[in-house]
Amino acid sequence: MTNLHFPTLGRSLVAATLCFGLGATMASAETWRMATKQPSDSPEGIIYDFFAERVAELSGGDLTVDVYPNEQLGREDSILEQLELGTVNIYVEDSFFLQKWVPEIKWVAPHFLFQSREDWVEFTRSDLVQGWFETAEEVAGVRALGEPMAMVRGPYRVLISKEPVESYEDISNVELRMYPDELAIDVWQHLGADLQMLAWTETYQALQSGVVNAATSPAALVEAMKFYEQAPYITRTNEFWQGLPFMMNAAAFDALPEKDQQALLTAHEEAGAYSAELMAENAAGMQALLEERGVTFTDMPLEPLFETMADWYRERDAAGELPEGLLEAAIPSEG
Repeated sequence: MTNLHFPTLGRSLVAATLCFGLGATMASAETWRMATKQPSDSPEGIIYDFFAERVAELSGGDLTVDVYPNEQLGREDSILEQLELGTVNIYVEDSFFLQKWVPEIKWVAPHFLFQSREDWVEFTRSDLVQGWFETAEEVAGVRALGEPMAMVRGPYRVLISKEPVESYEDISNVELRMYPDELAIDVWQHLGADLQMLAWTETYQALQSGVVNAATSPAALVEAMKFYEQAPYITRTNEFWQGLPFMMNAAAFDALPEKDQQALLTAHEEAGAYSAELMAENAAGMQALLEERGVTFTDMPLEPLFETMADWYRERDAAGELPEGLLEAAIPSEG
């Protein structure tokens, strides 16, 4: 009689073993892959590593984030495909890359429309811009982690030139290195600059040879790129503001336990605060260091420049050349 129950008992033991093994697998730590363009020793790379460390700590080790800097997992087009598929869980870069799915997001950082970062961030929280992010999720299953613009890049924009730029009228004397962005080209041509289309890596030599006499840059990259060696005048312009959304595979996030979701959200919020502090320190340190090297920092009155550009945007809006509602979202008094 006992022998008749051996097969049943055996099956029960096998099932119990499989369930135990499955439970152990489900309980093991999950690893997310995070792709970035910047080197790990850059200011941005330091912040990404901080984020990963905090996720591990806050999740109690149940969720880890492996950071892949320097495009180790592929260039942008490849990363976007992997992000959709979920083989890459997070991609951190300027939101312009979302144009693959949301063409209107090219307007997320209009040139010379916001004098302060705070005003710009408020614009990115508008229904208009949030709708663009929602479209990215609907089309590609890609969602921003937390506040999209919490991570600071820049922290502000400057104009590096061979001659001082003391008012926006001086821009008409500038031969400016430019990149292939339609809005940037339109804006700088409107201001009277002569543009030369050049790769970022060609800019130093172009300044040296006289092909151009000026270039725009985030303040954080001025020292590293050494453009100041050929163009010793730096003018803060606040041309546009930059944030770095942590864009993630939405399905992967939704599948996580609530505590691990919260670990990601909290770590991201802390990384955003850290980025603001670190970028401000770097910008201040950069200015002090370069002034010791003979670089002149020019204070250009910005109010006339921004008033001129506000009129330009109004003209484009009246001509139907802006996304509907953009000017109202950017300048509430226009509504």
